[in-house]
Formats: sequence, structure tokens, C-alpha cells
Amino acid sequence: MSGSEPDSGAPRDARGARQHWWWRALTWPWRQRLPILAHLVGITATLLTPVVFLWLGLSLPTTAFDPDDADYRCAYVLEQPAVAVQAHESWFFSSCDIVTSDDAVLARVPMSPLWWPWAAGGLVVACASAAALALAALGLRHSRRRRPARALLAVALVIVLVTPRAAGFLSDHAESPDAAALAQARQMAIPELVGNGAVVPITTSVEECDPAQLSYWHIWNAASLGGHREAAIAVQNDSRAACTVSGWPDIVVLDEQDQALEVPVLHVDDQKANSPSTQDPPVVEIGPRVRAVATLRWDNDQTRPTGTHLAVTTVLGREPVAKDPDPRYEEWGAAEDLSIPEGGLVLISPWEHE
Repeated sequence: MSGSEPDSGAPRDARGARQHWWWRALTWPWRQRLPILAHLVGITATLLTPVVFLWLGLSLPTTAFDPDDADYRCAYVLEQPAVAVQAHESWFFSSCDIVTSDDAVLARVPMSPLWWPWAAGGLVVACASAAALALAALGLRHSRRRRPARALLAVALVIVLVTPRAAGFLSDHAESPDAAALAQARQMAIPELVGNGAVVPITTSVEECDPAQLSYWHIWNAASLGGHREAAIAVQNDSRAACTVSGWPDIVVLDEQDQALEVPVLHVDDQKANSPSTQDPPVVEIGPRVRAVATLRWDNDQTRPTGTHLAVTTVLGREPVAKDPDPRYEEWGAAEDLSIPEGGLVLISPWEHE
């Protein structure tokens, strides 16, 4: 026996010496970091899948937390009365339907391209499969099949990187109504529709709202730096038919004792304008139980008497503006007592769609 043992690492060293240095440098991260990368890709794909599903679902044109809002949006797109239009949504497919009194569909207008639901569903499945591919690559790393593991991980990584851009593309193309179906639906005449037990004639003309069928609501107010304040009021159509409102609300600022304060008002063109209006206000059509909103802006001044609530002057007299506890407006702020100073300028935007 010789005094030295055979060097079992000699063949491996010989094979390593035959490999090019640039190949070893290129494959080193894969050989050393594959488990870490597989975990990161798998976790990212797992978190990304529900986000993409919700993102695409909320991108649908008819998505709304209140079904009445979705129906009214369809009525606006189809240029038909809200009582004759119904929004439809199922598995990334959305449409605006013209329906009869017995819910028979007279016309259906797809609100997204025909390929969109398939592409949206395929993207969600691909994103979910990326997590499975990363898991499979992690399972193969201990065997001699390291090359297939790297290939699976590479595919999963590409899917994860491409998914956000693909989701953004689908979101941008979510609302693309079929032009031919849309034109046909807009020209369709609907003879009648049953509402609240009575036959309501459907006509193409929408009349101005009856002041007796309107109610007014203070829906939110908010504060920002510099003492700037903002609030929104809404007018709601309480009748059974669509009608129109236009112009600016004629507000009255009241203090805690319901006494009117002298507050100058400036009519502006929109919620961001600061100069007097130079345009005619839009005519806003609101369906049954649907609202139009206007925004008030002013600067806080605690040295003066302040108004805490509002009223609106109409042809019927002074109408109260009640606080609305509707949770839909929590994102903008709660409807709390106002702080409009006497003599302070209030900027008011015209009625517009909610």
C-alpha cells in the first residue's frame, strides 16, 4: 500500500478546468442561489395572483359597489333611460343590456372586446401557475435534474415580471364597447316599461326634475393644510323616472341656531377652478334614486361666526340639506358639522354626475 489515498476530487477538478471561465461565472448564481430565487418567485406569484384578479375585476366598466350605480353608468353609455337598462357582469365579461318589463333582453352591448375575458382569465391562471412552477423547481433542486429546475424557474420568473405590464394593458382596454352594438342600442326605441306596478312610457326626451321630487344631502367634508376646507352636497332624484338638473345649488349657510349668515358665493366651472365661471353649466341627467353632486370650498377662519350646516333655496322655498351616513363616502370624509365663516368666500362647482 502506498502512503497516499486516491484523490476522488481529481476528475471533478479536471472537468471544471475544461469548462470556460465565463460559463462558470454565468452559471454560478443559478447553482448557488436557485433555492432563494425559487422561494422569492413563488411568494411573489402567490401574492400577485389575487391582486391581479381584483385589479382586472375592478377594471370592468360595470363594476360598482352599488348595482344602481352600474345601471346608471350603462344608461349614460347607451343614452337610454336608466329604468330600461341593466348592467350585467360575469367572469370578466361585462355588458350593458336593454331590458323589458319582464327582464327580457332586447339588446346586449359588450363593454369589453371579445378577447378581453379570455386574456384576463389566462393572465390570472398564468400568474397562479408561476407559483406552481417555482414550487416544482424547488422540489427538483436536490435531484440530478437541476437543468429542468432552472428552466421551470426561468419560466416562472418571466411570468412574474410580465404580469404587471400585461395587467396594465388589459386594464387600459377594459372599456371598449362594441361600436356596432352600441350604435344599434342607442337608436332602439323602447315602447314601455313597468315600474312600481304602473306602466311608465319610455321616451327619448328627459324633462327637468320636479323640485318636489328632489332631496338634498351633505355627503362629506374634508380639511387640508392651510385652513382649506371642502365639502360636497348631493341632489337625489326621488321620482320613478329620469330627469335633469343643471346650474349651481343656491345654498344658504346656517349657524347652530338655524340663522342664515351672510356668505358671498362664487360660481366656478369645476371642483378645481378658482376663477368665476365662463361656461354654461352642464345638464346632468339623473335616474331614479340617483344623485348629482356639487363641491363647496372655503378657507377656515375661527375669529368669525361660522355656519355649521346648509340649506338650498328652490322654487318651493328653503329645503334642508341633511347629513348622509352612507359608508360609500368614507373614502372622501365623513359628513360632519361645517365651519364656513361669515363673510368668507365660498366657491361652488355646478351639479355633475356622482
